[in-house]
Amino acid sequence: RQHALPPAEEWLRDDAGDVISRRAELFAEAQQLLVSNGLSGLAGLGNCSDGAECVYELREYQLKLGYDTVPRFLELYGAGLPSKLKAEGTCESTSLVTVLYCEVGVLNHVIELWRHGNGAQAMEQSRAAARGAAEWRAAIAKIAELANTFGTSVLRPVGGPLPTQ
Repeated sequence: RQHALPPAEEWLRDDAGDVISRRAELFAEAQQLLVSNGLSGLAGLGNCSDGAECVYELREYQLKLGYDTVPRFLELYGAGLPSKLKAEGTCESTSLVTVLYCEVGVLNHVIELWRHGNGAQAMEQSRAAARGAAEWRAAIAKIAELANTFGTSVLRPVGGPLPTQ
C-alpha cells in the first residue's frame, strides 16, 4: 500500500511556530570496516525497484562513554561481520548498506543499515542465519558489554525520492 507524502520542505516548515527544538547529528561512515568486507557503503545504496517488498533495517547502538568505545565497537563488529555476511541460510537479497558513527551530536551512537530486498521475510531469514554464525555471536556478546542501549527499526520506502533542494 502506497502513501502520498508531502515534499520534504513541508515536513521541515514550522508555519505554526510550534517546534520547540531541532536537533542535527553528523555521522561518518566506517569506511575501513566497509571496504575490508567488500562493501561500498552509502554510495551503493540503490533503491528498492527490484522488489516491491524491500525493507531497510536500522539498528542503533548507544555505547558507553569513552574515547576508545567506538573504535573497540568497530574492531569487534569487523571481526564478526564476515561470518554474519557468509552465514548459511542468509537471504541473498540481504546486504549491509553501511555502518555509521556519530561525530557531532549524541556521541558514541552507532548505526548499521541493512537492506532486505525480499522484505521482512528476508530480514527474519537472515537474522536466524546470523544466530548460527559463531564468530558473529562472539562479537555481539562483547559488543553488548559496550552498549547502554540497542534498538532496531524496520523502514519501508514509500513514494518517490525526496527533493534535494
